[in-house]
Amino acid sequence: MSTLIPFPPRPTPTTPTEVGGISTGRPAPVVSAVYTVAETSTILRLSLGSTYALVRSGEIPALKLGGRWVIPRGRLHRWLDDLPTASTDDIERELTAIERRAQRQQHRRRDGA
Repeated sequence: MSTLIPFPPRPTPTTPTEVGGISTGRPAPVVSAVYTVAETSTILRLSLGSTYALVRSGEIPALKLGGRWVIPRGRLHRWLDDLPTASTDDIERELTAIERRAQRQQHRRRDGA
């Protein structure tokens, strides 16, 4: 014969009010431990496709759980904090490289046409 021991009801987390820290009895908002790729793309202001590419390449720290990608909140924020800052020299080098690429494409079009 088995004995069934019932568990007591699980308490619901509540949010304190601003006056005196008295509980309102309302459930506390649930904060997820992970971001979706869509949420991450919104945070980074990137397209969804670019964000997926960065996740797949390992550039953005992510985990594949059950066939879907998730980005741990803490790891994403640490990754963002550790990114190097761009100097004006970096920006000028990048703009120069973009201009050179555009010029090469124009020369190829002229030579190929």
